Amino acid sequence: MAILRGPVEPRRMGLMLTKRLARTLVVVLALLMTVGIMLTRHMYDRAESVLPFHRQHTGPAAYSFKSASRFSPVTFDDPEGMSRHDLCASFPSYLLNHVQPVLKIGHSENKERLDASFSSVSSCFNTDDLLVISDLDEVVHGHQAIDVLADLPADYYNLDNNPSFRNYTAQKEMRNNGTLNEETQTAIDGWILDKYKFLPMVERAWLAKPDKAFYFFYEADTYIFWDNVFRFLQSFNPDTPIYMGSPSPGRHDDEQDVETWFANGGPGLVLSRGAIKALLHRETDANGHYVDPHVTEKWQDLVAGECCGDSVLGWALWNVTVQLQGYWPMFNPHPLHGIPFSDSYWCQPVMTLHKTTPKDMIDLWHWEFGQRQLHRPMLYSDVWRLQHPGEPSTLENWDNGDWDSWQPPAEASVSGPGACEQYCRSQDDCLQWNWRGGDEKKCILMRSVRYGAARKPEYFPDDGKRETLPEDELDTQAQGKWVEYQSGWVEDRIESWRNERTSDDVERSGYDIE
Repeated sequence: MAILRGPVEPRRMGLMLTKRLARTLVVVLALLMTVGIMLTRHMYDRAESVLPFHRQHTGPAAYSFKSASRFSPVTFDDPEGMSRHDLCASFPSYLLNHVQPVLKIGHSENKERLDASFSSVSSCFNTDDLLVISDLDEVVHGHQAIDVLADLPADYYNLDNNPSFRNYTAQKEMRNNGTLNEETQTAIDGWILDKYKFLPMVERAWLAKPDKAFYFFYEADTYIFWDNVFRFLQSFNPDTPIYMGSPSPGRHDDEQDVETWFANGGPGLVLSRGAIKALLHRETDANGHYVDPHVTEKWQDLVAGECCGDSVLGWALWNVTVQLQGYWPMFNPHPLHGIPFSDSYWCQPVMTLHKTTPKDMIDLWHWEFGQRQLHRPMLYSDVWRLQHPGEPSTLENWDNGDWDSWQPPAEASVSGPGACEQYCRSQDDCLQWNWRGGDEKKCILMRSVRYGAARKPEYFPDDGKRETLPEDELDTQAQGKWVEYQSGWVEDRIESWRNERTSDDVERSGYDIE
């Protein structure tokens, strides 16, 4: 056996070089593939957090709204004369397996407003149907209110970093020692406590009523047309992350250099199952341990410095790529008497109203039971019939607002309510006017129709604080000014305007946040 090998044959050497080159290429390709996968994953993760941001509505400007009411019977001839029990017998409670109502209140909630909600939009829910979220555990109209602030992490109790939270600890301490009553409650700022409820409210709703298709969050002064809500939500896939409501300007995203939007909590907001899953999602390690904090812990510093919890919720959703779908005017920030009826509203379905007075809540609820139609949702043009703004044509001590308004030029020399009315009639697009007399002497003209509300003469001292006084007690010699209100509508023009808009084909707008 030869100890030393002879020269390698050229053909064999070529094969060896080819194999070595192949192995080298395999290693290089493997490295390139690994790097490529890592880059692709990074780009995908990056895109996952960026691409949905500031997406534009890509569907049609309007959608056909073909639907059917699930109320049975759909309507009643004399709902005002019927009991709440009999009216609620028509409510499609089985749809609450699909849509979870969540009412957010506070211990300091106005009692009259709370009573009105449970006598109207919250009245058809039994104790298992409705989640009542609050800042104190107590029974409210037979429903157990859940103190969601008790769920918050310990860092919220650091009052040096979170001074507003002392309102919660003080309220609980007074409740525990028996000193909490109407008088001592005035020391608690219930409004500032509200901001802490939004994130734990969503988390508790998911834990208490998991896997519902949609969650509808609302407040004590939110009026909800449940029939339209049920019709509307049937158009959406709940596993898609959907966040909808009345849009309000939110925080600026410095990284994307875009303005964000959030859903104003007052008109109500909706989260789909997919949206809540995205919000509450937490990454885990290989052993299944969570490596991400709870959503309430993640955003506690923001909550401490922010004024409003609905803004925090919107920002938290934005950061998990769930962007607001602003379905305005279906989610409406106006109360019933403040709806500015115009082309933007008239033929649109109505789902919610905000800051609704207790009387309007109950009146509207009974009225609605006599107005529903099987194959047509409730429209703003239907709601107009409840109050008939513009009938009568003038009202004293009444303010129909200044929405979508303008004023006559100085050279018009409008000096009284009669001249204000005449100038309005001289303008083809003027539907109503408002004269602010006394010291102000201002004529306000409007292109929309608004019912408004009673408003007595007011005295404005120099400090800017408004004080309402009877006219005979107003001190016109004092520094400052006093203002009286008179409102008017151009009846014949409003009637023509209404008759020209028949709303035969019901459509709803695509979402818009601009």
